Amino acid sequence: MSSLFSKALVYLGLVDEDQLEAEAAEIAYQGAPQGDTVSTTRTVEPISEGRRVEPPPTSRAATRPQERQAEPSRRVDPPAMSPVVRPVEVHSDILVVEEFSDARMLADRVRDRVPVVLDMRQADPDLVRRVVDFSSGLIYALDGSMRRVGEGLVLVLPPRVTLSRDEKRRLTTLGAYELNDLE
Repeated sequence: MSSLFSKALVYLGLVDEDQLEAEAAEIAYQGAPQGDTVSTTRTVEPISEGRRVEPPPTSRAATRPQERQAEPSRRVDPPAMSPVVRPVEVHSDILVVEEFSDARMLADRVRDRVPVVLDMRQADPDLVRRVVDFSSGLIYALDGSMRRVGEGLVLVLPPRVTLSRDEKRRLTTLGAYELNDLE
């Protein structure tokens, strides 16, 4: 009869059941009364590598740029000049939250790399909590950012997207941005 510990090892997949039975038979064979002492050598079978499962890479590790190795036969010239990255004018959306299904529209817009201002001034407090929790999980998963920009107003930004001064001024005139960081 196997011990509880042996059964747990088999259940967790750390040891094969056949391996435990072979060890139990060997122990029973060695424990039998014998006239002569027989020395037996015990062979250890290698642990099967097929059971290990590696976790998927995180989004941060997957988005890191990888250095390219130049082929030894080719000569790589240094780039003459790197292109200048110019900011793209991004207009944000204002989403007036009325029901929880609006969170799906938020997720779709953020995945499309469009900033969204959530207007939750008229929403029920329980709905506000649920939508803020949802958007917190969304920006954590997509590596974005989220901040409060006024009473009942939350700005949800996709990764590597910021608002320009002109966009902040536009949102202020629409009543969807109340911070004084326009300068």
